[in-house]
Amino acid sequence: MKKRLYKNLTLLFAALFVASCAQEHNPDIQGSTHETQQLSQSLSVVQAVPQPFNMVANVITNARVSTLKHIDVAYVGKQIPFTFSHGKVKNTIGFEWYVSKHFALKTDYPAEKAKFFLELLELSYPYYVEFFGMEPANIDHQRIASTYATSNDTLTNAMFDDGFNRGIHHTAGGEAMYYNWVGYSFPTERPQHQRYIAIHETMHSYQMALGNYPWTPSWHGEGLGDATANHIFDSHKKQLTVFGHDVPIFDMVSWGLDTYQKEKPSIIDIHNRAQFDRGLNVLFVQFMFNNPEYSQYLKIYHQEVMRKQTDSRKSSLSILQSIVPDWQQLETDFATWASNINQSHDVASRGQWEINGNMFYKRKSHYDYAPQRLGFNITPAEKPEFKSFKIDFPSPKPSQLLLDIKRGIEEPTLGYEIEYQSESLQQGTIGMAFGTKSTEDNLIAKKHYRSWKGGNTDLDEQLRIEVKEAKTLMIDGRQFGSDLKQIPLPLNIINKLQQQVQPKLGVSIHIRKDALIVTIKTKETNAFEVKYTITSNQHNNLINRFFGLVSSDNQHGITPYIDDGRDLNPNMPDYMQTTAANAWGFKGDKLAHRFARANWKAGDKTPLSWKNAFNRLNQAALNKSVANSEIESIEAKLPHLISQGKGLSQAQVELSGIQLQVDWLGGNKNTLKEHAIITNNSKSPITGKIRFTVNGVTKQFDELVISGGDKRTIQIPEDLLNQGDYVEAKLEYIWQNTRLTQKITQKTKQYKGFELPKLSAEFHDGKLNIAANLNGPFAGKTQGIITFDLYYGSTKQTQEQDIKIAPYEEQQLVQSFKIDEESLDHDAWFEVTVIADSDGEPITLRKRLPYVPKRFKR
Repeated sequence: MKKRLYKNLTLLFAALFVASCAQEHNPDIQGSTHETQQLSQSLSVVQAVPQPFNMVANVITNARVSTLKHIDVAYVGKQIPFTFSHGKVKNTIGFEWYVSKHFALKTDYPAEKAKFFLELLELSYPYYVEFFGMEPANIDHQRIASTYATSNDTLTNAMFDDGFNRGIHHTAGGEAMYYNWVGYSFPTERPQHQRYIAIHETMHSYQMALGNYPWTPSWHGEGLGDATANHIFDSHKKQLTVFGHDVPIFDMVSWGLDTYQKEKPSIIDIHNRAQFDRGLNVLFVQFMFNNPEYSQYLKIYHQEVMRKQTDSRKSSLSILQSIVPDWQQLETDFATWASNINQSHDVASRGQWEINGNMFYKRKSHYDYAPQRLGFNITPAEKPEFKSFKIDFPSPKPSQLLLDIKRGIEEPTLGYEIEYQSESLQQGTIGMAFGTKSTEDNLIAKKHYRSWKGGNTDLDEQLRIEVKEAKTLMIDGRQFGSDLKQIPLPLNIINKLQQQVQPKLGVSIHIRKDALIVTIKTKETNAFEVKYTITSNQHNNLINRFFGLVSSDNQHGITPYIDDGRDLNPNMPDYMQTTAANAWGFKGDKLAHRFARANWKAGDKTPLSWKNAFNRLNQAALNKSVANSEIESIEAKLPHLISQGKGLSQAQVELSGIQLQVDWLGGNKNTLKEHAIITNNSKSPITGKIRFTVNGVTKQFDELVISGGDKRTIQIPEDLLNQGDYVEAKLEYIWQNTRLTQKITQKTKQYKGFELPKLSAEFHDGKLNIAANLNGPFAGKTQGIITFDLYYGSTKQTQEQDIKIAPYEEQQLVQSFKIDEESLDHDAWFEVTVIADSDGEPITLRKRLPYVPKRFKR
């Protein structure tokens, strides 16, 4: 019966879900009217909240690039989905709910925008899993909640409805709250930041959903959120590149380098830094996750701070240093790495520049400052080379409108393709500037990542080659010791641009020793060529100085074709082929993690063969030609390798790849049950048994058989859980002829953080005693006031007291009210309100119940 029901529901949901459609989500290029109308209609009907496991999120991951193939999105109206927020997120006037497989979005945006944000989060989800090295246990049934509002004002309304006594911090575009594990965001005017803040805040919510995540230093949570959100998004391809190392817009790595070059901090300095520094946080996290060995240590750190519930910088640093086997080498490697980063661009951290894939554009903005030119720290004379962290996002498709682009030769050729907004085709000027040399004022401005306010790059030495109003070629050498030439484009080119649905124009610049040859082309026309004479000194400056993009009075797109070296990648990726989500697309990453944990547990007793296997895997991650053979070789040797760890039973457990968890699973809040979850991450089967013990009472399950790659869940008997506050799960199993044991202890009741889980009242001897159970937060200090109100007839009595509660502490607070029994007989009710600052978040908890005399209870 259940199978038939699920099948029917699946068919129903499949008919109602919204398929992903290819359309734009930024100001440059909007989807067609037909697509937009179709989308609005298909998301206009409220449906029952579908189970996550019945929804599709088909995302191709290739290293740090994810491409959307298809996701289901459902509009569920005012039905609050089942999320990891423990019922602490409520409805708000003007807001609706939308769900995808892993996320539930509460928003006052229209359906099209809601769908886009869910697409963005599903594209990010594989990287949340990758960077933390674990996934929420009940993710097949429970979603991660996110709130994205159209303004700060409406976001504040939503937060007050959820119990907060303020909106997000006034300096932020978003904030994730520990009280309910929700990321709250509202848009700034910058599209890059609108996406950035959604990815960042939801990273925090994911971190919390992993279970009771404790306090960690800012480099950890904020650094990981900012590093992941340092992204490039291509709306044409529905493609997201995360953890960007060389991002031309709003780049956190550049911010970190700016601080690092001034202060040269050590890793310990960054860890212990009280002052919040986004750039340094990102720089450290980038370093760790861009190294196969160190990335494994950081994943162990994530797992251990959660297991140990850290509450201070000292304990956090102690855990990190206990994991890294050679701390001084780590410090040396970090200093070397950070000192040798040469980025390909001057970051447009302020102002109007935006990026969509490889296409740049200027949005409409109230900013009246920032660099007018988006600069590249590349010269035409330089020979292109591939570096894995240079311009580390997919290349543009070759343009049929340009000549063969080539740098590093005697007469180089560069170019750009303009993608016009058809409705404002003949508006503004756009192109490239060559031979740039900054003024003294601009050199000073460039030294500080966020201080472009005084800069004016229009005053720099430069030769600009631009197209004005889609009808005139402008070659402006007035800042370059030459003159301005304005050459009308041929009528056939102008007319063809006006006829195209999506007008595109290619401009190629061939730098000869005595002249520039500018070639212009659009579809179905002959190329138009212009010669501009230059001196030998100008030629020298043009090929040996940097260049950049310029644009004014328009929102047209410009894609530079500059022979940047990405095509020289010896392991050219196919982004339609799925790989692991780590930086190298290395499928042996999980095996390497098993060795990392095993070596850490074994400490100075680690067998040399284990160290060698770990090192081989780390080298294989960087060498695709041997990656698969190395993985197969080490997996074949696992039975021998584990036998060399005799006496290191806990290290052998790690090497086996068998993971034991105790967590709550279920399809809704009423069916959550505590389970043991056994995951076999190896290729070999295990046999064994598991025993649960509560206060000396035991229940055992025998004859467990779990194949390689499978997962088994076992519900812990509820009558056993009722025997005490903690349950111990003990798993005994045989893996590769080795007998192993794991133990884990968990609470017998799920803890949900700061809340009022229960109110009760009892009348006795002329007094009504009202009791409120109050639970402390997962971390941090909590103090405030609790108010007890008793209402009967037109009378109200109030009692009030101060409260202070520690993390995981459970208090019962009682107040007595003098009252006669007759007054309580009819229409009496009571309310308890807590107003507190909990872990830095001002919160109101409120519950009320009717008083029902015992003789009325039925």
